[in-house]
Amino acid sequence: MPKLSETAAKIKRRRLLGMIAGTLLFTACSNTENFSIHIAATGTKIEARQVVALVYAQSPDTEINQLLYSGGDLNRVIKQLRDRYPLLKPWLDQGAIGNTASGFMALRDTAQEALLHELLREENRDRTFLYHQASAAVGHGGDTLNSWLPYTSYAFGKEWIVQGQPGWWSMNDQKQWEQN
Repeated sequence: MPKLSETAAKIKRRRLLGMIAGTLLFTACSNTENFSIHIAATGTKIEARQVVALVYAQSPDTEINQLLYSGGDLNRVIKQLRDRYPLLKPWLDQGAIGNTASGFMALRDTAQEALLHELLREENRDRTFLYHQASAAVGHGGDTLNSWLPYTSYAFGKEWIVQGQPGWWSMNDQKQWEQN
């Protein structure tokens, strides 16, 4: 019997030491100016807002490197989206294309399909890659990727629409076009 109570006492001491260490670590971290914790949902929304703003503003590479989640393939795809935006903007302005609630671009004026097919294909391919990379950046790669992708694409979709210029068109979830 004394062996069991001795083991229980050791477990209690370890738990107590762990809680003290955790409290000290949290206290030390919470006193720093640059420390912040973002859950995946918040991180995704922040990233979507920042990325769309950088693309629409045609921001330089140095600003892309300052994103909450940045680096490697994520930066490369953001730069590709930014560099393609000047080709898309005239078509957005005239209403031939628009953003969708699910984060992609769609053809609104079917008479322009031959001219815009390849451009839209490239844009949507890069947006798909962006959403995969952004999901992985907030900790939802691997097994949870497929369940997180819809959240990511809709978070970005909202930003593509909200930050779009007045007069641009967007497609809602019911596949109906609306003008901003």
